[in-house]
Amino acid sequence: MAKFVIAGSCDCPYYAKLELLADKLSSNLPEFNVHKIVLPSNKWEGWLSDTCSENGWMHKKSPIVWRELVDRGGKGMLVGGFNEFMEYANCYYGNTSDMMTDLMLKIKDENITTNYAKAKEKEYIKSLSKPIHICITNASSSVAYHMIPSIASGYIFGKEVEISLRFLDHEKKRQHLEGVCMEAIDLAYPCLKNVTICTEPKEAFRDAAAVIFLEDEKCDTDDEKRHKKLQEYADQYKLYAEILDQVALNDVKIIVAGNGFVNFNTYVLVEHTSNINKQNIVATARLKERQAKALLSRKLNVNSAGIKNVISWGSCANDANSESIYLDISAGCVHGYDSAVWGPEWFSRPLLEMIYDNKWLSNNFISDHNVHMTSLEADLRHSASMSEATSIVTLLHDWVHGSGTNEMSSLGVKCEGWYGISNCVFSLPVRFTEGSYQVVWDIEVDPETKDKLKRAEANLKKDVRAVFQIEEEEKEVFGEEAQIISSMISPVESPNKVAGEKLEVIQEEEAEAQEDETE
Repeated sequence: MAKFVIAGSCDCPYYAKLELLADKLSSNLPEFNVHKIVLPSNKWEGWLSDTCSENGWMHKKSPIVWRELVDRGGKGMLVGGFNEFMEYANCYYGNTSDMMTDLMLKIKDENITTNYAKAKEKEYIKSLSKPIHICITNASSSVAYHMIPSIASGYIFGKEVEISLRFLDHEKKRQHLEGVCMEAIDLAYPCLKNVTICTEPKEAFRDAAAVIFLEDEKCDTDDEKRHKKLQEYADQYKLYAEILDQVALNDVKIIVAGNGFVNFNTYVLVEHTSNINKQNIVATARLKERQAKALLSRKLNVNSAGIKNVISWGSCANDANSESIYLDISAGCVHGYDSAVWGPEWFSRPLLEMIYDNKWLSNNFISDHNVHMTSLEADLRHSASMSEATSIVTLLHDWVHGSGTNEMSSLGVKCEGWYGISNCVFSLPVRFTEGSYQVVWDIEVDPETKDKLKRAEANLKKDVRAVFQIEEEEKEVFGEEAQIISSMISPVESPNKVAGEKLEVIQEEEAEAQEDETE
């Protein structure tokens, strides 16, 4: 059996003549098979160069003909171009072509028209699929690597929503990311439409429904170096903000996570975007919160998932110092505690009633939490990325679908005066419903807690003041005033609706507000 491959540019008249001769031979000779490759003129040279390089051939113009050695295997045998195949057909099969130039040009025009129609049809079929674009920066990090299965599987946006993953990183990381792309495709998740490597933010952020900024550089304690690094981050995130304004969806969900200046970077994004809903730009403090829950669960000998409503106030950075965060378990509760009193699944008991060791709470709990990440990474001998990745994807899941319960979570948001905190990004308690979150503004704060929150605020504002001038105002928002601020927030809707793409801070019902006023 003889199998020939004839390839050429759609605007090449010699390819048209060769194609008809090959068809004639194929119809008259049962053992003669032909495969045709017709490419647009703008793609022909690149394809020809790659094909010749791969096979070790020397050929410069359209058409090209080779024979596949189907009976023996191995690479194809180059026949040549137009003249070589005409001579080959005449010598071996006694056939040639006497096609006139006018007919050659007519068939060439038909090939161009057909190729264009096929390209348009392919574009139309592709347009029927509208995946949502998810961008991860610093994508060569191990945290990004561990996030991929949860995003690609449909856990976050639903199994009916197609996902387009974009990895943004430096060009020098391309080889590593190409391997990550191959492995992501090997997962064979039905909703993962494509994976793209990007080195330019504008390409990565275009029409993005979610952008996850990962930072792994830890803070420097030297004041001069710290100020220099803050200025660099300010310039970088101003640029990100400008590009997001230009090309991202108006209701894009933006999460900043990792080490270092997480709160500061989030603040820069909030202050320098104008087309994006400010409430869509957050920092995740969930890892610190979960580490605290793990310590409490070990003390009580329960599953850490049974510890609820533990709040990490202040800094959202994984490497935050103890002066910038405050762990609050005053509203915490525990489910599934093994005791004489049992109840249904929703039954819980206050944490403070279950932990009788106040000395442990005041000393060991805080100190163990401060060194938790250091001890963990010392045991692992590498960065603890799996828990951080999970904290980010579960945050995004709850943001899109809601937590399904009345549970409070820690989230870094631009403060509008809640609990006396303003002009900085600060981790506060929030509740998630489908596509939304609401700051929990009615927690009773005693003077001691208020002092700790003010100390954390002061630490976070040092970074902001080092680069920006901020107007200080004594503003404390509780109760009805917090409700008024929530009512002033207007959500921005995306033209392409999928589950959970709408973000708004939930407003209290007017009837309920009126009842409170009456009381």
